[in-house]
Amino acid sequence: MIKRNFARTAIAMAAVFGFCTLASAQARITLGTNPQGSLYYTIGSGIAAALQESLNRQVTVQPFSGSSVYIPLIESGEVSIGLNSALDVGGMYRGDFGNEANKDMRVLARLFPLRLGLAVRANSGFTDVADLKGSRTVTKYSSIASLGLANRAILQAGGLSLEDVKPVTVAGLKQGMDGLTEGTLDATGIAVGIPLTQQAHATIPGGIRYLSITGEGATDENIDSILPGMYLLTVAPSARMPEVTEPVTVGAYDVYLTTSASLSDEDATAILASLYDSLPQLTKDYPPMRAAKQELLSLPTNTVPYHPAAVRFFEERDMWTEDNKKHEASLN
Repeated sequence: MIKRNFARTAIAMAAVFGFCTLASAQARITLGTNPQGSLYYTIGSGIAAALQESLNRQVTVQPFSGSSVYIPLIESGEVSIGLNSALDVGGMYRGDFGNEANKDMRVLARLFPLRLGLAVRANSGFTDVADLKGSRTVTKYSSIASLGLANRAILQAGGLSLEDVKPVTVAGLKQGMDGLTEGTLDATGIAVGIPLTQQAHATIPGGIRYLSITGEGATDENIDSILPGMYLLTVAPSARMPEVTEPVTVGAYDVYLTTSASLSDEDATAILASLYDSLPQLTKDYPPMRAAKQELLSLPTNTVPYHPAAVRFFEERDMWTEDNKKHEASLN
């Protein structure tokens, strides 16, 4: 009788263990983004749909007010993965924003670059960043700490210090563009080519232009030393960006798919493999991702270490270079 009860208990425990294992394997994946309507939310929704179809698991986009809110939740594992910029995740990793350093943050893949320029009225006479001396320039955003740092890095790379301009603080990107449109500001930082720039270009007589970063300090090495993760990009004229009438050099930084060091290797590999396979279609469906390519997912521009499973994934595909190894060593 005792043996029979013991056997029944063992079978029940095995069934429960099997159910828990299955439940764990099929656990919901959450993807943290900025608020609904933002670029991250739009792209995150596309990535979530692709992952859900490929992995046959529920993948839910979870919007937050900003990266500084959900990066700690990613690090702790409360949010599975997220979209974050080099500036945000790197600053949080190092503790640059007055936060406790989020040292368990990891990168799964580099996705695409975001281009950031200082926008002015086209009829202002300003063409280069150095022309802003004495002007009313946005140098801080109360809701986006990293972008204020980026504006200041662009000024410095362009040959100006904070004392050379009249620094202005605004709430966010929209408030900066509103000030430019209303004439209460001379320059504000903005992501190149987004709808806010198109609206301002159509509203302001003569439109807007982005200032070119020029001079001795206009190098990738210099701007990265000022703000890790930033580099320079030249934007060429395009029918999609009527405000760009000639090539202009602006700042840039990368967007990553991030996670926690605690994410299992199995889950990390499954998510990354799904992203890798889905990327060609995602770049067709989401124009901001056009610059994303499978062979660029492992670029050593990361400001936090890659997840160990990601390193192995890239090694197996000959996508992990000596530059990656040196860069990883510099982050630890």
